[in-house]
Amino acid sequence: ALGRVRLQKGITRGIEGIGKTRFATICAAAISVQRCLPALRELVDTGSIKFPGKKADLASIIKSGSHRGLNFKLGLARFIDVQGPIAKAIVCLESTQTNPADVYKYWLAICRCIKQIFEDSSSGFNVEEMGQIYAIINSRFREQLEDGPADCYLAALCLDPRMFHSFFTFDPYLT
Repeated sequence: ALGRVRLQKGITRGIEGIGKTRFATICAAAISVQRCLPALRELVDTGSIKFPGKKADLASIIKSGSHRGLNFKLGLARFIDVQGPIAKAIVCLESTQTNPADVYKYWLAICRCIKQIFEDSSSGFNVEEMGQIYAIINSRFREQLEDGPADCYLAALCLDPRMFHSFFTFDPYLT
């Protein structure tokens, strides 16, 4: 039923499962749920699908216009906003073309993306939530890049010929 309604709504990809490498696949699964939410809502609203027993409460999360449904949609979007840059970096780091300098660059990119999300007032994050997320990201950054046994990632970044102008010819007073 979901496949049929998805195609009617122009949604070409279905809901994805969570794989063994959980972090990135959890984000991919969340994106797939977000993408399929209109089709799921139609199925619940028309009564085409029903949740049995203890799972019957799930219908209120999917039902159009319900308070729980709106909270779920907002929470899902916020989860994807924060996890998306990290999941994308993980996928990129799995490339055969990746080198140690890329690890540091992707961490910087993740931090910048999260900062941009938090600077957008429409993201809906309050100060306490932002602080908690920053604390987690800073902790992982320190764990991998600062407290690790070697500074190979930073050294590789500094020695990367593509980054030469960024480090050695950058003048902060030029605009």
